[in-house]
Amino acid sequence: MPRHSPPLNPHHALRPAAAALAAFAAFALAGCSTPAAKTQVDVPAAFAAAATTAEAEPETAWWLSFNDPVLGALVQRAASENRDVRIAAEHLAVARSGVTVSRSFLAPSVSAVGQAGDRSSGYGDVVKQQMPDTKSVSAGLQVSWELDLSGRLRAGARAAAADALAAEYGVRGVRLLVVSDVATNYFTLVGALRQLDTLKAISAAHDETLRLVQARLRAGLATPFDVERTRTESEAARAQIPPLETVAAVSRHRIAVLTGDQAFNAARIDPWRGDVALPAIPAGQPATLLQRRPDVQALLAQLDAANARREQAAAEWFPRLFLDASFGRQHLDLNGASIGAARFTNVAGLLSMPIFNAGRTRALEDIAESGQREAVLRAEDGMVRALEDVENALVALSSERQRSTSLQIAASSADAALGRAQSLYDRGQIDLLPLLDAQRSRLAVRLAANDSSTQLLLDSVQLYKALGGGWQAFEPAADSANAKKP
Repeated sequence: MPRHSPPLNPHHALRPAAAALAAFAAFALAGCSTPAAKTQVDVPAAFAAAATTAEAEPETAWWLSFNDPVLGALVQRAASENRDVRIAAEHLAVARSGVTVSRSFLAPSVSAVGQAGDRSSGYGDVVKQQMPDTKSVSAGLQVSWELDLSGRLRAGARAAAADALAAEYGVRGVRLLVVSDVATNYFTLVGALRQLDTLKAISAAHDETLRLVQARLRAGLATPFDVERTRTESEAARAQIPPLETVAAVSRHRIAVLTGDQAFNAARIDPWRGDVALPAIPAGQPATLLQRRPDVQALLAQLDAANARREQAAAEWFPRLFLDASFGRQHLDLNGASIGAARFTNVAGLLSMPIFNAGRTRALEDIAESGQREAVLRAEDGMVRALEDVENALVALSSERQRSTSLQIAASSADAALGRAQSLYDRGQIDLLPLLDAQRSRLAVRLAANDSSTQLLLDSVQLYKALGGGWQAFEPAADSANAKKP
């Protein structure tokens, strides 16, 4: 009598498949892991051009250190109303939605499905016996899920999150640029108005000299040549006024647009007439600079995204496992007679692995690898450029301070020399030429001193911009604290 084999236990049958699946998952996770690329930049301990190596960091709301209330109000308005800032904010919203889309692929997808069918043979009863008329209605749920065995979907989600972080730093970078542009154009406007006041005062003095020489001509104490030389100096001084008026108007227009307004309303911008303070700016440490600069942090976030995409591309070589399940109820009518309703369940799995696709998988990996190398180079270039910006700004500000000191001394000497020359000319002890030379020197030196004072303010703004601070003032304290972390 033959012996019967024991019944097959389905759980025992599934054990080899589960073991094979676990071994495959371990192999895939180990095989698709790729080394993350990192920057290789030697960061100095201090800036070479810094006067001191103090640990103090620059102020966050640095525009307030100039003690100009009008500037502070313009900056606050530009930070929220500027169109470039708002465009960057919309770009950030898109990037954050992309994170949600990428993460959604890690979870099952559930859909409601329904189907209705009516099949009629259209012939007699004999045909209906072979091909009955049927009507069916079904409804249920369908669940689809790709199990991320190789980490491909997780890498894509990390890449999207890094892109969103880069976009967030992009908003901060745009806000920093806008604030710096507002301050730059504002101090350009202030400097142009200061030069206009100086030129108008000196031009009035030249006109007074011209009237004096004309009076001396009528008295026979001067020549027509003296009158023409004096008129030349007077008109030359007056000719410098229109270009400065253009600079002032253009600066007002730019400020209006930066603050979300139109150039048509630029006349409303009235700079503060008080004394603007020139702040002492601590440079801080290069390491903290790289953590503070939003453009550098955006590049580092893009490098993280490139690393994740490199891992995602490597995972394309490995199989993908899909699970699909359907649950619901179906009602069937056969030749007009109701068969009744019944539940249905369908569960299926699919394992797919690339074998031949004409080199597409290799090309995708090559693209990701090149993108990874490019991201490293871009991040390193951004870091060294940030350090360069600060070094240049420190040198420019230090040199301009020395120039301004010399010009202020020269301007005081020119004023004194002109006073003595005017007194000697009034007493007839010198002719007109030394007086005109003294007036010409005073005009040139006074304008240069004013220009240097303006340049000091502009160099200060440039240093603050290079140091990368200011965007923190427009964000919640918690977000700013997190953003400073390396």
